[in-house]
Amino acid sequence: MIEEKVSYCGLYCGACPSFQKGTCLGCRSEDKSQSRKSKWSCKIRTCCINIKIVEHCGQCEDFPCNEINRKLIDSHENDPKFDYRHKIPQNVRALNKLGIREWAQGQARLWRCGDCGNPIVFYYNKCSVCGKLRYKNG
Repeated sequence: MIEEKVSYCGLYCGACPSFQKGTCLGCRSEDKSQSRKSKWSCKIRTCCINIKIVEHCGQCEDFPCNEINRKLIDSHENDPKFDYRHKIPQNVRALNKLGIREWAQGQARLWRCGDCGNPIVFYYNKCSVCGKLRYKNG
């Protein structure tokens, strides 16, 4: 299901290099056999599931909290490779407005090359297969 590609923090797992390589099955997966283990200790994921009991951070009255600001939103401020992190507030507003399914469908289109159809990774603003730019940082 496409909803499984939506992380708790408001990112699209389908654009993550670990997800694309198959080493992670997405933030919502409970499959312990995946080789990427960092999500099990993610404070944001744990908070959404066990403390606030929300589908994503955008449903939390404390958003944006210190943890998501420190770990994602305020990190790597001047590095265009991490612009996707700075868009988390926009993402969660859209998640709240559209719902998880519709937002995820839009993200699937956004993070797919318009020329060859291959997925694009967060960090690179171009397709790793054909080289087409997804967008230019302005």
